[in-house]
Amino acid sequence: MNLLEALFSGAKAFVKELVSVARTVVREVLKEVDQSAFGRSATRLVDGIADRYFTQARDLSEEESELAEKSRRDGLRTEADAERLREIAAERERVRAKMERINAERSAQDLRDHADETLVARLDDDELSSTVGILAAKVCPACGGTMRIRQGPVASDTGIRRFYWQCTEPNLPMCPYVKLDPSKVNAGVVRLADPDLDTPKEQRRAVWNRNDVIAETHGRVRQHLGDDDKQVVCPRHLLPMKLLPKRNQGGRVLDSYEYVCLGVTTDGKACEYKIDLQTMPQVAAMLRRTEGEGIIRH
Repeated sequence: MNLLEALFSGAKAFVKELVSVARTVVREVLKEVDQSAFGRSATRLVDGIADRYFTQARDLSEEESELAEKSRRDGLRTEADAERLREIAAERERVRAKMERINAERSAQDLRDHADETLVARLDDDELSSTVGILAAKVCPACGGTMRIRQGPVASDTGIRRFYWQCTEPNLPMCPYVKLDPSKVNAGVVRLADPDLDTPKEQRRAVWNRNDVIAETHGRVRQHLGDDDKQVVCPRHLLPMKLLPKRNQGGRVLDSYEYVCLGVTTDGKACEYKIDLQTMPQVAAMLRRTEGEGIIRH
């Protein structure tokens, strides 16, 4: 049926089209996962293997930073250092390939393990926003790399936030974005129960906007400032990104925080890749990843 659009960790999959029987969707998605390259190769993964690759990526980033500082201090870059930077770039690409393979295999494993617990829902803007920045098992049509969802501003004509798929490969020029508009297709999501997304849209947004809920949620978010989020990875440095206050924060939960990469470029500048914490579905998903519960708790 060719239903599978993308696969995420935590037993979540986007499907291109909803069919009338929910279990048929789940059964077909599992079949497509099993027939995929990562599904066929997936084995029971050893705990900590992803951390091993993060450690390798961090070591490469630290060495890159040291070489940038040496170049700044000496006022030149030796040919040996330039060659080492090329080697670091090549080593990072090898780590990237391993990370992407492990992420895809773990996502396939998660879905198999929890298939009987999943539900099927229509894909909407809140569902999309909850997955912003998360690495997906989805192939870029231009280069074959891995993609993730990014979100743009709210469209003035529809009042709905824009979303698109973005390739994570460091290609120059960058691969084209792939527009993602759930209102124009009968797309869906297979996932575990989530009160923040299972509650009817008007009702959940009313809860999210209550002053007492906002105050409690803001306090919970602040407890995670400085934490690494291993689901949100910098595509340049392959490092888990940190949740930090914005330089020009507005004081509210949705205009004060962003995910930041602490890596530096080869010329010593701070990595510019950031992901703003802009929506309550993002906040709820972050809290669910870190605490096991989102904003709405039943």
